[in-house]
Amino acid sequence: MDPLTILEWLAWALLTLFLLLEVVLRVAKRFHHIPAPALATRLIDNPLRRRLVQSPERTADRMRLAPGMTVVEIGPGKGSYTAAFARRIAPGTLHAVDVQPEVVERLRERMKREGIANVDARAEDARSLSLPDASADRVILIACLAEIPDPVKALREAARVLKPGGLVVTSELLPDPDYPLRSTERRWAAQAGLEQAEEYGNAFVYQLHFRKKTDAPDPG
Repeated sequence: MDPLTILEWLAWALLTLFLLLEVVLRVAKRFHHIPAPALATRLIDNPLRRRLVQSPERTADRMRLAPGMTVVEIGPGKGSYTAAFARRIAPGTLHAVDVQPEVVERLRERMKREGIANVDARAEDARSLSLPDASADRVILIACLAEIPDPVKALREAARVLKPGGLVVTSELLPDPDYPLRSTERRWAAQAGLEQAEEYGNAFVYQLHFRKKTDAPDPG
C-alpha cells in the first residue's frame, strides 16, 4: 500500500477515535460532574495549543494586561498562561486559583523554578473567593468555566472581585470535552450581571471579554 494512503488511513482512524472519546466524555460528564484530573492539564496545555491555537501572549495582548495590575486566573492548569500573564503585569500580583491542591502545588513549584515571584497560588473554590470586593483588574477563565458545577455563580463571584472598568475574560477551545458555545457563555454572563465588551476567535477557539453592566467601556 502507498505510504501516503497508510498515513491518510491513520489520520482518519485517529480522528474517529478522538470523536468517539469526545462523545463518551461529554456523556459521562452529564452524569458525573468533576473537575478535569490534574494529569489532564498536561495533555490539554501543550506546545501546539500555546504556539498555534491559543497563544498566551496574544491572549494577554487582547485583554491589555499592563504592569501593576491585579489579576485573578481561575483554573491555571500547568501555569504556561500564568507565567506569561504574571510577567506582563509585574510588579502587580496574579492570584492563581484552583480547586485541586495538587494543581496549586505544582504551579507553585513551577513559578519558583522560573523565578516568578508575583504569583499567589491558592486552593480555593471559584464560587467563593477569599479576595475582597473590587480588587481585580482582570479575572481570567481559560478552558475551565464549563467545568465549574455552577458557572453562573462563578461569574457572579468574578464580577464581585472585579474593579470598576475591569474585565472578566473567558476563552474556550476545541477539543475540550467541556467546550461551551459562545451563546452559552453569553447567557451565563448575562445571568451574572455581565455584558459582552469584546469578542475574538473563530468556531474552534474564542475569547470573550465581559464587564459589569453598570460599568462604562474599559478605555484600555
